[in-house]
Amino acid sequence: MSKLTITLCFTAVLVVYSVQGADSERKKGFEKMKKGENFTMKCNTMDKQTDTLNIYSRLPSKHVVLAYDIQTNVYTFGPEYSKRLTISGTAQKLTVTIRDMQPNDSGLYIGQYTKFNISKGVEEGEEGCSSLLFVYDVDKTVPTEKSTSNTSHAMSEPLVLVFALIACTIFLVCFLMIWMCVPKIKAKCVKQHAETSREYSPVYEDMHRVQNK
Repeated sequence: MSKLTITLCFTAVLVVYSVQGADSERKKGFEKMKKGENFTMKCNTMDKQTDTLNIYSRLPSKHVVLAYDIQTNVYTFGPEYSKRLTISGTAQKLTVTIRDMQPNDSGLYIGQYTKFNISKGVEEGEEGCSSLLFVYDVDKTVPTEKSTSNTSHAMSEPLVLVFALIACTIFLVCFLMIWMCVPKIKAKCVKQHAETSREYSPVYEDMHRVQNK
């Protein structure tokens, strides 16, 4: 149930972003592109002591895009991207390009630099790049209308989907909370009823004595 809720929320976020303006979205780390276009992401760090750079995507499950061992200068590509991925530049300023993006490539892309801190005995990480990407199919998009009323009607369809997804998510969360709380409330009511039935009543005691006489 929790996995379904996460998937619905993730889909709702992508739909909401797809309705907004492209310029402001790109400044906030969101990018929208057509099916078949190339996606470029630049990863940077000022730390020259980093050991590795790992780039992965969440669609919403996790997929490895690139695993780069900086110390040995050895890198491997993820199986889903091996034939479409190219890199250029140094490890500290790396440019990653994925060709021929498809709608199922939509998701969150993150690049993480890591190094091992010998004094603390722990591995430390630093985010080098991140982007929320939405790839849409041109053949399935709503055609542009000259009429303002028709355009607003076309734009309302994604919003209806967003509200439907949010409503489903809220329903699932409420159902889960009720499912967890009802047994506890029922047990408490049974306990209170049992304690009430055992309470001493002087009225009933006097009536019992009169009947015995």
